[in-house]
Amino acid sequence: MECIVPGNNMKVLGKALQALSKIGDELYMEAKSDRLSLITLNSSKTVCARFHFFETFFSSYEVNPDDLSAAGNETITCKVHMKIFLPLFKGNLEKKLDYFKFEYTTDSDLIVFKMKYKCDDIVMVHKLRLMDNETLSIGVGADTGENSLGGSSSFYNQLLAMFSISDDELTFEITPAKVVARNYCQGTPCRPKMMRSQINLNSTEFLSYRITKETTVNFSLKPFRTVVHFAETFNLNIDLNFDVGGKPLSILLKNPTFEVNFIVATLNPYTDTNSSLATATSVAAGVTKARPTEISDEDLEAMQTENWESEEVTEEEKKDKDNCGGSKKEEEDIVPRSPESPRSKKARTVFGRCYDPTFHETVLGEVLAANSDSE
Repeated sequence: MECIVPGNNMKVLGKALQALSKIGDELYMEAKSDRLSLITLNSSKTVCARFHFFETFFSSYEVNPDDLSAAGNETITCKVHMKIFLPLFKGNLEKKLDYFKFEYTTDSDLIVFKMKYKCDDIVMVHKLRLMDNETLSIGVGADTGENSLGGSSSFYNQLLAMFSISDDELTFEITPAKVVARNYCQGTPCRPKMMRSQINLNSTEFLSYRITKETTVNFSLKPFRTVVHFAETFNLNIDLNFDVGGKPLSILLKNPTFEVNFIVATLNPYTDTNSSLATATSVAAGVTKARPTEISDEDLEAMQTENWESEEVTEEEKKDKDNCGGSKKEEEDIVPRSPESPRSKKARTVFGRCYDPTFHETVLGEVLAANSDSE
């Protein structure tokens, strides 16, 4: 297999590898006669990310027919560690490289990458050791499912902006008329310091809306954020294809030269009794349920015979009430004196000299003549 990626497409390839590295640690490479696929799985095998690059994506794409026949299933496969592959694509390679070349043969335990730089005709060669070869079999189609939601990348990005980065899951309650997006499930206990968010989306807000069966779908937000970020970089539309909650969700992005497909496991928190959400709901209900108080037979009989509507008051109760009420009435008639405002004291202290006389006869010295005017 030999294929050459032109420098103008290096940005797409670099962003694709960054998206794949957020999902899994191992990169599967599958070469067919018309496409090269890069695939990864997360550790729990609940998310599968696939990038298919068609012949038109490459400036040159050649697959040896003998290698395909030797593979037995018309697919050449190999696997490498993501950590040793990803550092090759750091920086703005679309501005630095003329091309990036893949070279691999089925009888080799190495895969060769050649990077041709624009300056000084430098060619850098990287040889990476392959892992034990495995073949993946994903039984979920990219565009299969009775229900489908289609929207632009900016639409889904605005939706994600309504939720916190700390949110791990997203729940879609889907009807033929609208979609209710929540970061929680009704009936489940609220986590401490969690802000519950709910967004109502009408069917007219989507580019395509095909719902044949109402359902609730709960899935992880991490792969969904990864897809939306990649789609927004290249202004791609996003299609969500699924049947019902509990079956895989397919997230699909299409371009004339490449295609992106994420398969995400889902659950319906209101019907899946094996899910952690359903368990949390049942436990919470058991804890919060009030325990009935035990009442003896004598107390129960007394409560039944008691006349709760009677308003009669005995003479002793009247006397006690008059004695207590009389003294309270006298106390209520006496209005306590308002405390003296400390402001006046403070004013005399601060402005005390303003109250002192400003004129004394002693300041004039000895009086030589008396006042001629009696006034």
